[in-house]
Amino acid sequence: MFKRNPALSIGAGTGLLALGVCAVLAGPAQATSQQVIDLAVGNDGVVQTHVGGPGLSVGDEFVYADKLFRHGKQVGQDGSSCQVTKLVGEKITTNCVLSVQLPGGQITAQSLWVKGTDTVRMAVTGGTGVYRGATGELTCNDIQTPHETYRITLDR
Repeated sequence: MFKRNPALSIGAGTGLLALGVCAVLAGPAQATSQQVIDLAVGNDGVVQTHVGGPGLSVGDEFVYADKLFRHGKQVGQDGSSCQVTKLVGEKITTNCVLSVQLPGGQITAQSLWVKGTDTVRMAVTGGTGVYRGATGELTCNDIQTPHETYRITLDR
C-alpha cells in the first residue's frame, strides 16, 4: 500500500504555491496601445509676474497661452504656468503645469523645465471628457520658437 510522506506533501504544496504566485506576478505581458496626438503650437502670449525684488527670483512665474493646430487648422488652445524653483547663474529651473483643450476634452501635464532648453518631456497627469484618466507623456519641442510642437502620447 502506498504511504504518504507528510513532509514531502507540504514541500510539494509549498512549491506549487510559489509557482502559482510567480505566475500571477509575472503574468502575460498585457498589450498596450497608444494614441498619439501631434500639434503645432502658435504662441499667443506670455506674461511674467515678479514676486520678489527686482530681477528674476525664486517664485516668479511665467504664464503662457497658445493656439493649437493640426494640418494648419486650429483645433484647440492651451494655458500653462511655470514657477521659478531654482536659479543657478543663468540656469533657470521652473515647475510647469499645462492644460491642453481639444475637441472632446482636456489633457493636463506637469514637469520641471530648465528655461532655454528646446525640449521638455511632461508627465500626462489626467484629463477630462474622452481623455478622462489619461496617462502618458507630452513632449514639447522647439519651445518658444515659431516651430514649437507638442507630441502627446497617451497610454490606452
